[in-house]
Amino acid sequence: MRLHLSGLLALSVLALPSLGAAAEETHPYTECTHEASEADVTAAKAAFQAGNVSFNEADYPRAILYWEDAFRRDCSAHPLLLNLARAYELNGQKQQAVIALETFLQREPNTTERAQIQRRIEVLKKQIESEQAATPVAAPPPAATPAQAPPPQQQPQQVTLKDHPKSNQVIPLVVAGAGAAIFVVGGLIYLDGAKKVKDYEKQCGTSHKECPAEIVEPANDAAKKETTGGVIALVGLPVLAGGLIWYFVASSSPKSAVVTPAVGPGYAGLALNGAF
Repeated sequence: MRLHLSGLLALSVLALPSLGAAAEETHPYTECTHEASEADVTAAKAAFQAGNVSFNEADYPRAILYWEDAFRRDCSAHPLLLNLARAYELNGQKQQAVIALETFLQREPNTTERAQIQRRIEVLKKQIESEQAATPVAAPPPAATPAQAPPPQQQPQQVTLKDHPKSNQVIPLVVAGAGAAIFVVGGLIYLDGAKKVKDYEKQCGTSHKECPAEIVEPANDAAKKETTGGVIALVGLPVLAGGLIWYFVASSSPKSAVVTPAVGPGYAGLALNGAF
């Protein structure tokens, strides 16, 4: 039955090419009810980058395939819907572009770009209505239709996908480890210098005037070493504490994508400055 219906659809499209907008296939975006795994996030980032390459080459169907795959793997990366909306629009699938934009507003109700996106949806809907109303029953040959200039290519919006919680906890631990290492090294230097200073004080007392000349210089070096070790240890201690605080804060804070406004000729949306 599916093959029969598909065949009828294909014949109708071939017979009436001017009705392509009315026959556009669309699909909704299912609710995001699961959290992406670390493997899903990695695969989504790779698909997103591949989509960027295709978009820059004006290969919009392939960019759509990559970005749809990325969004299916990590459905919490809502800004990807804006990328898909632009690609669908440039590919002539304006109805699906409207669905992507409306889904973004549903999942990001507090976005600061709500007014701009709503205006963009209204413009697309008016264009769809105008195209459908202007389509005659018997369409003239394509050669008789004035060629329309292709829309200007827009750079894809850069999206930062949600980082996996484990990856966010590695850097703070590295910082804390570095602070601990600095503290330990400084402490060892301090203890060694302090031990030598005590040995020299036993031989000469607290005044270097009572010491032989060959002991004064090494005694001063030991005192400098004691001071240097103490300074290094004091530097390492706040680095260690800061790394631990960062680790606990990162473990308890939710991760989300951050977007900034992006405006182009005839188009306004959101974008992220940065790369994966």
